[in-house]
Amino acid sequence: MTKGLRLVIVILLLAVASEVLLPMILSDIVAKGMRGLVGSEQVTATLTKRPALLMLGGKFDNITVNAQQAKADKLVFDDMSIALKDAQLDMGALITRRLVAFQSVGDVEIRGTVTQDELARYLNQTVKGVKNAVVDIQSDKIKASSSFALGGFANVAVSLEGKIVGDGQKIKFVTDRFLLNNRMTGNLGGALLTEIPLVDLNKLPFHVNVRDIVMENGKVILHLDNRSH
Repeated sequence: MTKGLRLVIVILLLAVASEVLLPMILSDIVAKGMRGLVGSEQVTATLTKRPALLMLGGKFDNITVNAQQAKADKLVFDDMSIALKDAQLDMGALITRRLVAFQSVGDVEIRGTVTQDELARYLNQTVKGVKNAVVDIQSDKIKASSSFALGGFANVAVSLEGKIVGDGQKIKFVTDRFLLNNRMTGNLGGALLTEIPLVDLNKLPFHVNVRDIVMENGKVILHLDNRSH
């Protein structure tokens, strides 16, 4: 075997190895670096670029990130998937510090699922006066019931019906019906718990807007992207 042929074989082997190993290595580094950005320890990532050696320049055709129990603002998503196209990473920061720093990103799509149990936990922990909340998510509405400390001197039974909506960079629960001790209320219902903020999209690692919000039995699915609407 000539030296030239041996050199060609070595180059081919290195090229094949890079196509397999480089995406695996960088995907693992990106997954670990994304943990802090999505507030989860359960993160996987997949990076694509052809040929794979071009990944070393920091440009990627697609980056897909999947996270379990991801925290956005104060709300915990049961699962979150992030799809990025034409992303540019700072490779120096990635390799030396395991830091995911985006220099530019093309399209961004995020899909997140919030369960009714998480909404109940959120109400109990973040809405002043609410205790023992129970949430029931249906395809057309959300029902929430709890006890509520009224003025710090009395507890009343509160029942809400409403939906989750997007308002600019905010996602919130908007109440359509409000009952105190099973009675419809007038001005009091309009003053208490009519709009409950859930997520500030500015707290996410990417600039996105609400594309769609789908309520299913037991959960809410949020679809976010950076496309113009």
